[in-house]
Amino acid sequence: MKFFTRFKLLTLLLAMTLLACQPDEPVLSQLVAPSNINVEVNVSQDQSGRVTITPFGEGVLYYHVYFTEDNPVVLNPGETASYRYTQSGVYSKNIGVVAYGPGGLSSSRSVEIDLDVKLQIDATTLAQIAGTGTKRWVWDRTNPGHFGVGPLTNRFPEYFSASPNQLNPCLYDDVLIFSYDEIGNYSFTLDPGTDGLTFMNWTEVNRFFPDASPQQYEDECRDITTFATFQDSFTILDGEAGERMLDLGQGFMSYWAILSGEYEILELNEDKLTVRGISSPYNGDAPLAWYYSFVPEGDIVDDYQELTTQFNSLVWADEFDVDGAPNPQNWGYDLGSNNGWGNQELQAYTNSPENIKVENGELIITSLINEVGDASYYFDNITLSNSGQTNSTTLEDFEGSVSFGGFGGASATIASNPDVGAANGSSNTGRLDKPAQAEVWAGIFFEASGPIDFQATPIVSMQTYSPKVDAVVKLKIEDSTSPPLNDGSPSVFYEVDQFTTVENGWETLTYDFSNAPEGNYDRIVLFFDFGATGQNSYTSARIKSENLFEFTYGRVDIKAKLPVSQGTWPALWMLGANFDQVGWPSCGEIDIMEQTGQDKTGVGATVHFPNSSGTGPSFITASRTIENSEEYHVYTVEWRQDEIIFAADNEIYHRVTNVSELPFNSDFFLILNVAMGGTLGGLVDPNFTSDQMVVDYVRVYQ
Repeated sequence: MKFFTRFKLLTLLLAMTLLACQPDEPVLSQLVAPSNINVEVNVSQDQSGRVTITPFGEGVLYYHVYFTEDNPVVLNPGETASYRYTQSGVYSKNIGVVAYGPGGLSSSRSVEIDLDVKLQIDATTLAQIAGTGTKRWVWDRTNPGHFGVGPLTNRFPEYFSASPNQLNPCLYDDVLIFSYDEIGNYSFTLDPGTDGLTFMNWTEVNRFFPDASPQQYEDECRDITTFATFQDSFTILDGEAGERMLDLGQGFMSYWAILSGEYEILELNEDKLTVRGISSPYNGDAPLAWYYSFVPEGDIVDDYQELTTQFNSLVWADEFDVDGAPNPQNWGYDLGSNNGWGNQELQAYTNSPENIKVENGELIITSLINEVGDASYYFDNITLSNSGQTNSTTLEDFEGSVSFGGFGGASATIASNPDVGAANGSSNTGRLDKPAQAEVWAGIFFEASGPIDFQATPIVSMQTYSPKVDAVVKLKIEDSTSPPLNDGSPSVFYEVDQFTTVENGWETLTYDFSNAPEGNYDRIVLFFDFGATGQNSYTSARIKSENLFEFTYGRVDIKAKLPVSQGTWPALWMLGANFDQVGWPSCGEIDIMEQTGQDKTGVGATVHFPNSSGTGPSFITASRTIENSEEYHVYTVEWRQDEIIFAADNEIYHRVTNVSELPFNSDFFLILNVAMGGTLGGLVDPNFTSDQMVVDYVRVYQ
């Protein structure tokens, strides 16, 4: 899938280059398809089924080699590809080679090879991996080290070794099925579970989803059943150094990172299968060694160990036994939307009783939706200046006639200034109207009188008037003469975001376009409250013990009921007390309990620190199933000098080693909140009106 997208991109870039460089009369260079395509093939004579192939030709940018009908191997000129056919017998195969040249023109060549394959797995090994005909394996998820990663320079997972049940649940429902028949055919199938999702390394997401933007270290669950091979033959062979190699052809063992289909067997008996595979990441990171351990299906028992505490003296507590606002001697507030709190969250935090109160011995944090309504935004006095902002010229002051265009449901017109005064004395301004039903990307545009030289005047200032703070005001410049993209918009553009800081008042936002690519920019595009529909928004609450109660080491118990609505993101957590001095993640973060907005059947526990602030191998997190999380459960962290232990209802499900180099050896404070949407909240239920997190008590022992 990625390679066809690359072909389209090459075509588009070539067309853009030709158009950008053309004189008055466009002249297109003649494109020539690759020629003299030949193939050098080497078929191993040891009956192993291994074939190597080297294509060559003239005018070739890259090759697709088809050993099978699907999943071509991509080669640059001069590279060699290897494949092992694992069907026993004497037979012929056709190998297809497609050579691609400039402009996407291609030439192809097919070569037929004769094979004599005799692959035999000894009876003992075959019974261990495939039983009496079929055997099903699952992740050994309840034991530490069932998943790990390390460098190629050693043979253990130096970088990361998973704790029990630490990884995403979409990994753990995968089943590996090994089968064989009486005539020596060996079959491997990966069953990804009812959801069809595969847990995949973040560097590999673009292989199948070219338009995705995976965050560094954020491994993802994706449906790649139409792209990857989930069923193929398997065999077990001796490697060059005498090691046993499990060859799955084009198949893979659950977590998508090992692309060759070959795994070294580290341990194989009737009760355990452990392998080591080498990755070759698509995004170009250095190869890594990955370690997987599996056990026969049915052998997994979720038996969590009880937490025996080191801390028995109650040193601080809030039992929420006085109705009204939370006790001000214990709790302060975070307020506002703060540009999404760094997580693209949708709510604004308040201290209103509608969002937070103590009642009948419980703390109640309520998330609410604001009524959706139409919104109007004003803009005026767009000016251009040099980098030093010593000289400026007016691009548009909207005192005359302007022809606006709109899209996504938004429209614009010339309107009277809603607040004539010292901040803006203009009589007329531009007004952007965004109805409640408008798209999140709704915006407007107008044409400049001629191309704007953003190399000379890259700084754009614009006055804005918004009914809300923290609205994203996206300013985009376009070369309307450039070739169109699939959505019809010009292919040469540049955009910059700013945020409103004033509610119902004029302010000046400044944009820097000094990094814009070269182009004849003659169109101004404006988006107000980008990413939101109308004034659809949410309120909630977040309280903290910062500067009121801070401590080092101890046990924290929080008894809470969690919201059930899709899009709610409840959290019980702790932050380093030096946050205001060193920032995040240097201060450290301990998430006692978080629940995502899309999975209300489980909870997670995580620690963040420098070099472990995202997800992936360096992201130290774990999750566990919680039945009826909307009922009371006790969420615990046991924070020791040498270890941080997480438990639910006093059952341990995550351990993190604490060392002096980590920021978990000084004071922290407590935070309780419910966010809406964002990176872990995800999509909010369109029918959402309100939901609550209820806390019975918070207790700290030392």
